[in-house]
Amino acid sequence: MRIIVSLFLVIINLTALASGIKGTVKTTKGEPLPYATIAIKGTSTGTTANAEGRYELSLAPGKYEVVFQYLGFKALTKSIEVTNETITLNIALEEQALTINEVRIGSKSEDPAYTIMRRAIAKARFHALQVQSYNARAYIKSSGLIKNIPFYAVGSLKKEGIEEGRPIVNESVSEIRFKQPNTYNQRVISTRNTLNQDAISPNAFIMASFYNATVGNAVSPLSPKALTYYKFEYQGSFREGDLEVNKIKVIPKSYGEGVFRGQIYIIENTWAIHSLDLETTAEGLDFQMKQVYNPLQGVWLPTTSRIRFAGSLLGFTGEFNHAISLTYNDLKVNPAFVENVVVLDEKIEKPSSDISKKDLRTKKLNELAAQQKEVSGKQLRKMLKEYEKQDRNERKAQKEDVNVVRSDSIVIDSMANKRNDAFWNEIRTIPLTELETKSYHHSDSVRVVKVAKIKADSTKAKKDSTNFDLMALLSGRTFKLSKQWRLEYEGPLRAQNFTYNTVEGYVLESSLNFIRRFKQANTFYIKPLGRYAIGRRELLGTLSTGWQGRRRGISLTGGRYVAQFNPANPISPSINTSATLLFENNYMKIYEKEFGRLAFNYARLADVLSVSGGIEFGRRYALENLENQRPWIRWNQYAFTPNAPYNREHSHRLNALEADSYYTFAPHNALTLDVALTWKPGQKYRLYNGRKRYLENNNPSLTLRYAKGIPTIGNSAVDYDRVEFDIRQDLETGIKSELHYAVSAGAFLNRRSVYLMDYKHFMGNRTFILYGDSYTRFRSLPYYEYSTSERYLEAHVTNVYRRLLLTRLPFVRLAGLKENLMVHYLLTPMAKHYTEVGYALDGLIPGFPFFRVEAIAVFNNFKYDHTAFRVGTTFKFGN
Repeated sequence: MRIIVSLFLVIINLTALASGIKGTVKTTKGEPLPYATIAIKGTSTGTTANAEGRYELSLAPGKYEVVFQYLGFKALTKSIEVTNETITLNIALEEQALTINEVRIGSKSEDPAYTIMRRAIAKARFHALQVQSYNARAYIKSSGLIKNIPFYAVGSLKKEGIEEGRPIVNESVSEIRFKQPNTYNQRVISTRNTLNQDAISPNAFIMASFYNATVGNAVSPLSPKALTYYKFEYQGSFREGDLEVNKIKVIPKSYGEGVFRGQIYIIENTWAIHSLDLETTAEGLDFQMKQVYNPLQGVWLPTTSRIRFAGSLLGFTGEFNHAISLTYNDLKVNPAFVENVVVLDEKIEKPSSDISKKDLRTKKLNELAAQQKEVSGKQLRKMLKEYEKQDRNERKAQKEDVNVVRSDSIVIDSMANKRNDAFWNEIRTIPLTELETKSYHHSDSVRVVKVAKIKADSTKAKKDSTNFDLMALLSGRTFKLSKQWRLEYEGPLRAQNFTYNTVEGYVLESSLNFIRRFKQANTFYIKPLGRYAIGRRELLGTLSTGWQGRRRGISLTGGRYVAQFNPANPISPSINTSATLLFENNYMKIYEKEFGRLAFNYARLADVLSVSGGIEFGRRYALENLENQRPWIRWNQYAFTPNAPYNREHSHRLNALEADSYYTFAPHNALTLDVALTWKPGQKYRLYNGRKRYLENNNPSLTLRYAKGIPTIGNSAVDYDRVEFDIRQDLETGIKSELHYAVSAGAFLNRRSVYLMDYKHFMGNRTFILYGDSYTRFRSLPYYEYSTSERYLEAHVTNVYRRLLLTRLPFVRLAGLKENLMVHYLLTPMAKHYTEVGYALDGLIPGFPFFRVEAIAVFNNFKYDHTAFRVGTTFKFGN
């Protein structure tokens, strides 16, 4: 009896699943229309055809009006009645005929596209705020095809099931809950792909809205600044039921990263988006997005989207497509936006009356719309600005954090990676192509083989994981000791641990780092480090321990070690090794110290403040070069300099400005204190699963620093006070254009006893390679020549241009290159207006956008001195 009942239920379910429509969407010439949109009129139910034009849509028995759409083709509506069977409905769409309703008269007449776009731009924020909340189900299918794999990756990728010409498929189904102004909650109920079952599809694409000012870091054609970056061309209109839809060509004034080109379709009178087909470029890749909108409760919402990436990167060539189908439920329209606002183009027609300031402050938006009937774009902006201000104040009064720009949460269902084929056949809204089906079958076979191999080798794998082989001993390895503890071992033959300098000769370093992780990103660590100087036959080392939380931390370090005179480490030991052995330039100057340091940091106090600092006591010793040091290459024009740095200020005090008057010091004790307080107002952030992710803040960052040499205690020989004020800001000046500036001014209020390591130092550079912060580092400044114990002013300005000289050429701009103009300035009693004026080109090597080359002209006291050339990176990695 149980078997009979089970079979009966299966038959009922199969019958229910069979109810709906399927077929293909083609042109009248019989060519398939990939990713065509199929929608049920009056509802949010719909689907998207696959790359072959095939579609399937499950429907309960009943009568429906089905709308078939494809950009550039006339929408077709079919009335159907669904029974308990699947109806085959093959559709042929005709190309859309456009009607030119207006023409330009005379050479000075404006294209009618501009009056349409001015109204659409004015109304964009209105449309963005219309929806108060919704629930939606999103089906995403991502498919990729790698056409070329570089030789060095063929073998390893083949083991993972990735080969040239074999599709990579990823599907996911998510439930999305949206609430104004910025809350998106996602629950991934199912995900499946041909590579790793844990991978999640690019759900961020669902949130893209062209009503916002930017989409994917590119300026939207409906941005308030759109007319600065785009020209528009009216291409005609067509009727769709009772609607008139205008086709507008979007033409960037200079195409490249940060701008779109293509077509956007705007509905007459409401000025909402009907559909769009736009493309841009990013990092040398082509990006295309197609969206079709459908009305729901009078609001036009995107129901289907297609996103395409194609191009070459790091030797890989391929194409990736993302098809997104959205079904909305529980849509709530914001009551303040129910009343339609008629927007006039101020250039053609002005409203009959203005809105009083009293009405603007006291009346609600829908009341103003009903009262005013017709508004200009300027009036509508005022209305929306006041609405958002009042809404912000209300949320603030309800104790909401108004600094949250966006709140996202993603929860992955425990069954998301375990759904079977029957589940996918029921829930999938875009049919698989034949190639995609074969790809799934192939990946399933590969996965079965891998699982079998892992099981067969499990004993061997466990044994291998505990081995400490020769390579681990020399280079290092990370060991998982338990769920909370891990050990990070760095071996002596890592590049950064095996170095050379003229004081110690060859140096080997090695460290152990025992890390204990707690909840909420809290970490405790103990790190012993050993350093053996082969030339000196000296063993040095330190022991560090500390605790680091999400916003605060404390550390204690002590031992015997060497340090550069500039604690910011202006030259890395690795670069110094190359400069010393290959070019006979021993730029790094070091001294030895026995020390203990207690440091702390408390970041983003109240989201705008951070404080850090430390106190150190140590005994400091001078070091000299080893005798008979030899570079690998002997240059006649170079020679090793003493380990003691040359400093103009020190030499001046000795009345000896000769270059061979180097800084020396006697052993001494030093107790020093340093504190920095940073204030960056207006900090905004996103919430991701409840955790804050701070955004780029365009407001200036202000820092006050204080350094103190404390005399007497512990026989400390230092006695000084230094105060410094910094201001730094990063600004967007246009599409992919930025202005970065940093100004620092300070002075020693007291310098009764100051050693060179306590001077104010500047980030100099004498090597051909530049690294670190490219915005605040000098390119050709000697490392210690202009260090000072008096007053100083330091300034750096860099302007990054998307379109300047070479980038005016389209093929250069499309390759992702950027040009920089920079000025670096220093004023001290010994540095009389030291100035560097430079030009840099980022992204010169295709596929490596972070690589840069520079040419710098150096001036002393506004007189030309020399020209320097540098290569480097825009990455900020450690010194």
